[in-house]
Amino acid sequence: MIDPSEYDDIIVHVAHPWGDAYPTLNEWIEDGPGPRRLVGIVDAKRKSTGEIVPMSEIPLEYHNSRESRRLQRLGQLPTPWGPPPDNEPTETEIPPEIRRLVGE
Repeated sequence: MIDPSEYDDIIVHVAHPWGDAYPTLNEWIEDGPGPRRLVGIVDAKRKSTGEIVPMSEIPLEYHNSRESRRLQRLGQLPTPWGPPPDNEPTETEIPPEIRRLVGE
């Protein structure tokens, strides 16, 4: 797991229907997905070296993935941005380009 002291060196690629964003991990943790529940981290790299950071190195509660939201609803993960929605969107509600990016 990445040490929190390194979060400013981690750039996360956040998939968004209106254009991707590349905040630091600290910025993502501070701002979160906002009202867009389908916005989540796609991949990450180190700002200092460009080295790819495995998603397994980023704490799961910050992924905002289908799995992390499920575990949050079950009380098994912290909810840094408040409780996730009670229901996941159906496959037809998820735009294909977002499904492709986040692999859900």
